[in-house]
Amino acid sequence: MPRRLAPVLTLAFLSPFTAEFLLGDQFLFDRRPSFQQLGMFLLFVPLYGGAALLIREFARRSGRGWPTMILSALAFGVFEEGLLTQSLVNPNYAGFRLLDYGHVPGLGIGVPWTVFVLTLHVVWSIATPIAVAEALFSRRLDKRFGRQFGRQFGRQFGRRFGKEPWLGKGWRVGWIGLFVVGSAGTFAFTIGNGDHFLAPYAALASAAVVVVALLVWAYRGFGAPAERTTTGNPWLGFLLGLVATTVVQILRFVGHDPIPAWVTVVMLLALEVAAVALIHRVRPPVFALAAGAMTTYCWVGLKTALDAGLPATVEQIVLVACAAALLVYASTRRVSCL
Repeated sequence: MPRRLAPVLTLAFLSPFTAEFLLGDQFLFDRRPSFQQLGMFLLFVPLYGGAALLIREFARRSGRGWPTMILSALAFGVFEEGLLTQSLVNPNYAGFRLLDYGHVPGLGIGVPWTVFVLTLHVVWSIATPIAVAEALFSRRLDKRFGRQFGRQFGRQFGRRFGKEPWLGKGWRVGWIGLFVVGSAGTFAFTIGNGDHFLAPYAALASAAVVVVALLVWAYRGFGAPAERTTTGNPWLGFLLGLVATTVVQILRFVGHDPIPAWVTVVMLLALEVAAVALIHRVRPPVFALAAGAMTTYCWVGLKTALDAGLPATVEQIVLVACAAALLVYASTRRVSCL
């Protein structure tokens, strides 16, 4: 048995739930049969859920923190979009022509799409589910121990508890195997579906090199984080997460014609740099940032569902209600460091 079965299963299902269904990329009540969408969800659990679990597990087990997890999440994004779905280099992926806007012939990519989709994976596929799951299953030991040993000791103890590993050795191996299966299934589905696109070997090799380089940077460039004794205002963190991610999504919906591609890229990168700098300055709870990001996906998913019809809209309202209830419940359990 894993050390924490409930958080393991929660994170494994929360990652694909957030990344695909809350976003509105997948609907059970769509033109496609429901069983097909359920099958996709079961495929996403070992892919997204396995990635989120393994990224968190290895970072926490090695004593590292969010910088390592963020870079690992970026590596996962390159792995999925560069090697599995190959949307970074497929000029007609799913018939959407994603690379036409800001296409760079020498690299074979559309720069706005590359920046945007990797941001989605870092923020919503990996970081947000991890932060919410950790908040859900981190005990508020600060109050219980504060009365006996002092509030500061209780907070430090609670921080360490919230960052403990969740998987034993056997389960780590098992989830690695499931992640491999999910990756192979995603690759097979991509190749066997639609235009049967296979990227040039040079593009695949380049993506693999980038993945390895990011992982090396994640673990060689960052050590164990220093203990934080205070955190910023959670409502400020929520507002920051909501506004920053909303602007990212608005840039997505604005369209290609009004804004030149290079302007979109500069705006996205400037927004991300500014958000990181502000987070570093005000140090809000990570959960508050994640709650803001998940709230953004709630309205984005509803907007997509409205275009898909009444059944999809009803389904999305249910998903949004579930996400809201989860965030409210997690906000009552989080320790001050999360």
